[in-house]
Amino acid sequence: MHRLVVIDDEYIVLAGISAIIERENLGCTITGTASDGIHALEVIREKRPDVVITDIRIPGIDGLSLIEECREFLPDTAYIVISGYTEFEYARRALSLGVKEYIDKPVTIEKLSAAIRKLDRDPAEGKEPVSEQLNAQMKLVVSAIMDENPSAYTSAVKRLIELLRRVSSSEEIFRNEIFKNLAAIMEIFNEQNKAAGKKVQISYSDMEQCATYDELYACAEKIAEIPSSCMQGEKTGSRHRIIKEILQYIEENFGRDFGLNELADITHMNPAYLSILFKEEVGQSFVKYLTSVRMKKAKELLDQGYKVREVSEMVGYNDYRYFCDIFKKLENMTPNEYKGCTRKKEQIM
Repeated sequence: MHRLVVIDDEYIVLAGISAIIERENLGCTITGTASDGIHALEVIREKRPDVVITDIRIPGIDGLSLIEECREFLPDTAYIVISGYTEFEYARRALSLGVKEYIDKPVTIEKLSAAIRKLDRDPAEGKEPVSEQLNAQMKLVVSAIMDENPSAYTSAVKRLIELLRRVSSSEEIFRNEIFKNLAAIMEIFNEQNKAAGKKVQISYSDMEQCATYDELYACAEKIAEIPSSCMQGEKTGSRHRIIKEILQYIEENFGRDFGLNELADITHMNPAYLSILFKEEVGQSFVKYLTSVRMKKAKELLDQGYKVREVSEMVGYNDYRYFCDIFKKLENMTPNEYKGCTRKKEQIM
């Protein structure tokens, strides 16, 4: 029996998923729900579910950042992501966060049932599931693009093409899979190099003229090599500028309720790509960095004599109890205990 936590900011979706799971006898029980990313983290920590179903766009912390954070303390939990059509392919290809299945909106009985039942299918003994191999290989491709490493990119993308050829049962399936994967790779490359004016586009018609596996394979390799040649020049430094702007925005707006989706809108970037870029450049996830900034500011305000409840709101936490829990976890003492320590130091001085 799977224990589920479901996260969506629309009540009708939460109620619909609950009704489907109850009615279809899917071997699951819902142990918790949440309508925003911050409370979702709290629910997941408390309930420790086997499966998390989350919308990719939720307030506070977006779905992908939530998964990234949860994997640090629940590495074996399975994740099912709900996303709109325009986000679906990019999110599926760009990140390898242990996401087992994606459901495109609208959520239906058939889609939800298929996603949950897929969790129960064990891979062949001793063999890594093909989907995980493909996800792992795509992650290597993305990393190479972000590092602007042409040799690593060439090696990773060739391996990806080989995997797709091996698992495709027909030329038509191979053609479609190659196109979808290469289109996702080019989108990631274009996002990374937007400021430099580098843009790579591919056309399905190029592949339609290929009649055999060998022709398709050769065509795919030729297309896949285009980003490699573009990467031979100097790094643009654009990603460093973007991250610098984001860090400044966080410094100035830490007291507001905002998430990665808002930052993505401001920088005109895809949230999934921005999540990867932020962690690469800063060394920690967006959620962890924002929390560390807020806690630093909280201590400064407590030192100045503000009440704990006032500080909670001033650093962006409307939930007073949640603020106290986070503070204690990071500082090994409650906010009131911290204020007591500050007063003792003042008396000694």
